[in-house]
Amino acid sequence: MLKTMKVKDTHLIHLIKEEHRFNFGSFYFFDDFIISEINEGELFEWDKAQKVLEVGEKFYKNKGSQVNYISNRVHDYSIKPQDWLAYLNKRDLFKVFVVVTYRKTAIYNLVIERFFYKGEIFSFESLLEAVNFIRKGDKLDPVTDFEKLTQKHHDNTL
Repeated sequence: MLKTMKVKDTHLIHLIKEEHRFNFGSFYFFDDFIISEINEGELFEWDKAQKVLEVGEKFYKNKGSQVNYISNRVHDYSIKPQDWLAYLNKRDLFKVFVVVTYRKTAIYNLVIERFFYKGEIFSFESLLEAVNFIRKGDKLDPVTDFEKLTQKHHDNTL
């Protein structure tokens, strides 16, 4: 099993614009992406996804319709893909859909999601790899660690 990395345990904590905690998980909103961390043992179904989508639409209202999404699978949980993935397929919400898996059970969920989700789902074994993949897609330089990411962000805002 790989070492899990929660958002709060990285320097990404300094770049969070909004944090939303629900009884089923935490969602971290950044300028260009969302990172989700669903709670252990949850069944993530449409009614829960809808709550997150509503918050996301408000947060990104001026950014256009698509957002980069990283599912940071630090816990084991299950999904009900026929519930909400079918809806997501009708609405092209995600610019990029990335999954970070740390254990074999998370990979099984990913296989199921790929079966139902018509878009491409990218998979990585570390949060840093996932963030760098998003950065590369947005034509930004990759970083070697999260501390450098926060430094680059502060340098650009000065």
